[in-house]
Amino acid sequence: MKKIIIPTLFVFALGLVSCEDKLDIAQKGTVSTLNYYASDADAEECLANMYASFVQNVAGSEGIDNPEQVIINYAADDILSAGGNKADHIGFRVFDEFTYNETNGTLKECYNRYVTAIYSANLVISNFTTENRDGAEPKYTSKVTERCVAEARVMRAYIHMMMAILWNRPAILDHLLQPDELPQQAESQEQVLKWVVAECEKAISSGSLPKRNGIEDKDATARMSVGFAQFVAGKAAMFANDPTTARKYLGDLIKSGDYKLVPTDEYWTNFHVAGDGNSEKIFEPNFIYDNAASFWDQVWRSRWMVADVFCWRTDALASMPDACSAAGWNGGAVQEDFAKKFVEHDGNSPRRRACFLTEDEWLYEMEWSGSEFNDGTAAQKKADPNRGIKASTGLFSHGPYFEWKHMSYKVPPRILTGGKEYPKDSEPEIMSSASNTKNFNVARYAEALLLYAEACIGADEAEGLKALNEVQARSGSGKISSSLTFENVMEEKQYEMWFENCRFPDLIRWAKQGKVNLDQIFNKNYGGIHKRIPTVFDEFFVSGKPGYGKEHKLFTTYSEADYNDFSDKYMYLPLPRDCRLANGMKNVLGWESLNGETEESAE
Repeated sequence: MKKIIIPTLFVFALGLVSCEDKLDIAQKGTVSTLNYYASDADAEECLANMYASFVQNVAGSEGIDNPEQVIINYAADDILSAGGNKADHIGFRVFDEFTYNETNGTLKECYNRYVTAIYSANLVISNFTTENRDGAEPKYTSKVTERCVAEARVMRAYIHMMMAILWNRPAILDHLLQPDELPQQAESQEQVLKWVVAECEKAISSGSLPKRNGIEDKDATARMSVGFAQFVAGKAAMFANDPTTARKYLGDLIKSGDYKLVPTDEYWTNFHVAGDGNSEKIFEPNFIYDNAASFWDQVWRSRWMVADVFCWRTDALASMPDACSAAGWNGGAVQEDFAKKFVEHDGNSPRRRACFLTEDEWLYEMEWSGSEFNDGTAAQKKADPNRGIKASTGLFSHGPYFEWKHMSYKVPPRILTGGKEYPKDSEPEIMSSASNTKNFNVARYAEALLLYAEACIGADEAEGLKALNEVQARSGSGKISSSLTFENVMEEKQYEMWFENCRFPDLIRWAKQGKVNLDQIFNKNYGGIHKRIPTVFDEFFVSGKPGYGKEHKLFTTYSEADYNDFSDKYMYLPLPRDCRLANGMKNVLGWESLNGETEESAE
């Protein structure tokens, strides 16, 4: 028998990805498969490899970004890519302004990482079941291998769902491909999503999936569980426009009693170390700090530079706010008109304050490291030269609102903690605190409730309204809907799940269902969301302004972006060019003109 060599710790999806930059990887620490996949210990090791692959590929960073987070969030209508100026963070801006194409590096990286993570799940499934090309019997099975397979099945289903949401018609990789096999592209997005639901059902009905043991069980939030399988099945069903199936799975999740929204004043902890594994988390892979691990392993897993990206550009400020763990590159900004709408709806709710600060909150309710007046009077703070925006160039892409939902906190700020002690997000041992050691959010209970509420419209409206009201009550906004309508659910979801990988995919599926107009949303709302790119300044530091040297007061100027208008072509991503050509796959929905390209002309 021919020996097949695999690495024991981390495996790249060489055969599946078929991209040249993945082929020159030295394989170290290898063992023969002849005597592997033959014990409980082998199954557990293979499963651990799967989780490590997810942390590395899906939750980790690549350069200054997490590819998934950039692609999905910056495409939304309520986020701007910011940076130092119009020429900064171009890698983000192409998704914000819809100017990317099939050669985009972040797009390719996201695709490759998803496929690599699927490969690690298939190592478990294809070697401990007959789900392989030849239907070969596994060398060994047990209750342990059945559990490992069930967990791998859910992980694989989740990633397929994300690929269907982004690429519409990815291949269904339901077994380890052999060297002479090519991936078979799905016939439709619906086919992929229905397969995802079926895979989750198979895992649930096996009775082998771990189950969360009540809301205090933190360990279950870091692995594939019954609750996460129900969440994935329910979400996939909603994207397949099958609310009946979604109600079944999401309803079972809610009825389990294993998940609960955190209290209103702790909403902010959902996005920081203080909330890791809390009652609201359905799945988030663990970040575990290990000072024995390699330097770069810690760097990428802690999403180094993502911490810099999500902090304000502190070199433009009079001093560094105490909350900031890094110097800051001003990478993300709440879209100004949406911020106004959010403030009008939520006021000073804990939810809104956890997402972004208003002018007065940012200037006067936050601690500034260079200020001696953090506990001073309003008059002292207004005249304090050690707070505010000092740079003559201002802060690009910001109106008078300052996003910090995903900022890595060196010191959790009092405006959110109320003076209570909470753990910090950053580790000083990792790039001098330029890190974020919180777990990577994948699914939380609030999204499950809102998906369920939407699925209940026109059916079980009493239960759907109950789920919607639960999210609204926790927000602290004081707004409680008296009826279950699509408009009420859509609006609440935008506030609750802002900057959490939801808005843009939701807009696409709603548009396909005829519920929203994408041209209106991207090209016409607010006069066109890219026609008024703000830059915010502080009168205190601008000569000739009434507040110069006397009182902080922010003002905003506007410029127009160099961008393409949104068109239906951008509802889904094009397949990375070299992967598409190598695997004989086809682009869809506006990108079809690229399909006739030959491999020779692409080189």
